[in-house]
Amino acid sequence: MTRRTLLQSALARPGLPFQRGVNFTAEAPAFYGSDAASAMLRQLPAYGVDAIALVPYGMARPGTPEVRFNPSRSWERDTGIQRLAAEAHELGIRVLLKPQVWVPRSFPGGLRFDEPHELAAWFSSYQAYIEHYARLAKTIAADLFCVGTEFVLLSRHATQWRRIIGRVRALYPGPLVYAANFGPEFEQLPFWDAVDYIGLNNYYPLPGDLSYAEVVGRVEAVHRAARRPVIFTEAGFASLADAHQQPWDESPRALSMQHQARCYEALLQAFYNRSWLHGIYFWKVGSNGFGGPADGSHTPWRKPAMEAVKRWYRSSRRRP
Repeated sequence: MTRRTLLQSALARPGLPFQRGVNFTAEAPAFYGSDAASAMLRQLPAYGVDAIALVPYGMARPGTPEVRFNPSRSWERDTGIQRLAAEAHELGIRVLLKPQVWVPRSFPGGLRFDEPHELAAWFSSYQAYIEHYARLAKTIAADLFCVGTEFVLLSRHATQWRRIIGRVRALYPGPLVYAANFGPEFEQLPFWDAVDYIGLNNYYPLPGDLSYAEVVGRVEAVHRAARRPVIFTEAGFASLADAHQQPWDESPRALSMQHQARCYEALLQAFYNRSWLHGIYFWKVGSNGFGGPADGSHTPWRKPAMEAVKRWYRSSRRRP
C-alpha cells in the first residue's frame, strides 16, 4: 500500500468517532478568521459539540457552466478557515471541510447542462474549485472532506464524479463524503461506493406525529445497499409553525421555538443510537451568533432546540 492509501484506510476504516456536529457558517460581520468567529467557536464545546463543518461558498448560475470563487476575499477566505481549523483542533473539535455552491434564487440541485460541451465545461470548472479545497483540507488536517453537496441532476453523471473523487484522493489523504439531498438523489446516487461515508442532508418531511419510522427505513436501506456508514451532513428545522412539513423551508409564518425543539427531539430519538449513523451536523450555527426567540430561521442558537442538542450531545448514550 502507498502512504496515502494507508492513511486513508486508517482514517476511514473503522472510521472517525461519532461526530456531534453543527455547520458553523460565516455570517457578517464575524467572517471566518475574525476574533468574533473564534469567540463563537469557543462556546460550542459547552453544548457537547465536538465537530464542525466549515462551509466555503462558490457561486454558479443556471445555464452558465462555471463555478466562481475567490478564496482570498470571500467571507470564508482560506486564511480564516486555517485559523478556525487550528483553533477547533486545539479545542478537541473535528473539522469537516464542506465546500458548497450557492445558486442565486435556486439551489445546486437545479443545475443541469444538456449540451455535452457545457457539461464538460461545468465539470472542469467544478474540478478546479473542489481541488483547491482538497488541497486546503490537507493543509488544515481536516478530519473529513465533502466532495459535493446536493447536485441532484448533475450527480447522475457518475463517470465524471468518479474522476473528480479520484483526483481529490490524490490531493487529500483523509476520508470523503458526498452530501446528497434527501429523497431520490440520496436513495439512488450511483457512486456511493467511491466515497467513505454516505452523506445525507436530512430534510425529509414528517407526518403530524413527527414519526421517523418511514425515514429510518429509507436511510437504513441505503446504508445496507452501499455498505457505508451514514453522516447527516445537514439536518434541521426552521423555528416556525409546521416546520416538519417542509423542513428546508423558511417562508415567513408564525414563530414556534417549541415546535423546532420537538422536531429536533424526534430526529435525535430516532437516529442517535443507530450503529450505522456516524455523525450529525445540524444546520446551522452562525459565526456571529445570530438566533434567539425572535428568529424563525434554521439556527437552533439561543433557542430550546440548542438545549435539546446539548442534552443529547452531552449524554452517555453513545460511546465516542
